[in-house]
Amino acid sequence: MNTEIEEVATSVEDHLGLLKELLGDEPVSVTRPKPAFKRNSVALADMTDEEYRAYKAQKQATRRAALKARESSGSVKFDSASTREALADAALLLLATGGPGADAVMSYLSKIYHDQVGAPLTIRSWAKSGKLKPKLIHIARKSS
Repeated sequence: MNTEIEEVATSVEDHLGLLKELLGDEPVSVTRPKPAFKRNSVALADMTDEEYRAYKAQKQATRRAALKARESSGSVKFDSASTREALADAALLLLATGGPGADAVMSYLSKIYHDQVGAPLTIRSWAKSGKLKPKLIHIARKSS
């Protein structure tokens, strides 16, 4: 053991001083990883059936209010269904206006309806006439 660099510590402050010397001036912060799941702040197992139903009804009402607020602000919930609707709306608008990419949409429709030759042309005419309407266009108009 090398006694030249070791100092004898006689109190807790001495130990802390030695640790501070070793660690340097930078404070060390230890962050704990967040758990992968969120624990309920409410003890669901301790609730009666009536309390649990009331709790779930309140949570559902809060969820629905948040969805309405999101939609009224000009947005929709990001999930696979709304993504499909938004992409379908984009394709309808391309077909209706004949904008860039309309040929790609027509080519795709031709592949999907390969045994029904008139289907892509009918879809394009429905898009142009307004018979096929985008579902989310009202939200897109609010946000612009």
